[in-house]
Amino acid sequence: MRQTAVVLAFLAMATSVANAQEKAPTPVTEVGMSFSSTTFFPSGGAPSFTAPGASGSFIYNFNRTFGAVADLGVYHNGSDINLNPTTFSYLFGPRMNLRKDKFTPYVQALAGGVRVNSDFVDPNTGNQTAQTSVAAAFGGGVDIRASEHVYLKPFQMEYMMTRVPNLWSVNNTQNNLRYSAGIVFRFGRK
Repeated sequence: MRQTAVVLAFLAMATSVANAQEKAPTPVTEVGMSFSSTTFFPSGGAPSFTAPGASGSFIYNFNRTFGAVADLGVYHNGSDINLNPTTFSYLFGPRMNLRKDKFTPYVQALAGGVRVNSDFVDPNTGNQTAQTSVAAAFGGGVDIRASEHVYLKPFQMEYMMTRVPNLWSVNNTQNNLRYSAGIVFRFGRK
């Protein structure tokens, strides 16, 4: 935990120093739409699986460096081996940007929740399972300028932790990997 704090403090300092040297415009808000693919690792010996999906994000920028993110995503795995789960994530948190003229690398730390629906039927009640739990995502990516208001997102990689109870393990923590790519629209100017 201490190493993570030291790394984040170093990144904040380095970002602030680098931003003082560059004069790229800062948008007030950004809206992103992405294809997302999440590899879930259920733990307890259950096989991992990849669920394709989509995510959308809204970013409000307080200044050139810091912003607030709201990220909503949905991922579906149609494989029978994994009970046909659909996962909806809702995550919120801070983002640190390093704004350059032609690209913007960033890191973010998000927390929120997930809701997982499955075709699994509870043998006692006859109901389908739907579980809601906490989630967090830590990672970053880069946006590349296509025009003044349109940026392309070639990648965003994140470690995504979920705490969904599962049948295969007493450890209910899943350590997942999320990849996203898409387009970002920027509005306003600071």
